[in-house]
Amino acid sequence: MPIDLPAVTVFVAVTTLTPGPNTILSASLGAMHGYRRAAPFMLGVTAGFLVIMLLCATLAASLATHLARIAPALRLVGAAYILWLALGVYRSGRTLLHEATSTPPVSFWKGCLLQFLNPKAIFFGLTVYAAFLAPLADRPWMLVATAPLLAAVALATVSIWAVAGHVIRGWVTTAARARVLGVVLAAALVWTAIDLSGLWPG
Repeated sequence: MPIDLPAVTVFVAVTTLTPGPNTILSASLGAMHGYRRAAPFMLGVTAGFLVIMLLCATLAASLATHLARIAPALRLVGAAYILWLALGVYRSGRTLLHEATSTPPVSFWKGCLLQFLNPKAIFFGLTVYAAFLAPLADRPWMLVATAPLLAAVALATVSIWAVAGHVIRGWVTTAARARVLGVVLAAALVWTAIDLSGLWPG
């Protein structure tokens, strides 16, 4: 059975561009510290995402079975980690104008680690490889070759969000606006954590 390229393209584009821990944190760092200083986090996201995609490419079937058992715990751990990152973003916003050279609260390694605690990234990989790219199962080298392509898409999407954040940065010209920005971005991450945890009713 051939791969449905239009379907997988739409799925990848929509899933990676929609709000999530990676995109919201990228926008937050772009707003707080500028695009260039958000780059280490984005590269960490890309590296971690690449590893997740490689694992999903090689272990999609077995991972899907076992992940269903640990998904609730993974969601809670991931949500707790994002809440911790949100606190760092909030604190960064409070000191934005006074500490222009302060170190961003989210680094390369935190971006990388986030992928292993991010059910959205893991389920994305499982869906891509188990549903859309299943016809390549008899050609493992082709499955593995798609992982860097998906990681490149992830880098492009977090870059778009970081650029958007960088543009917003120009609006932050007073201490009051800096505090508002920190609260808004931290609140967006808190909402992401609650949504990710699966505890929100509905």
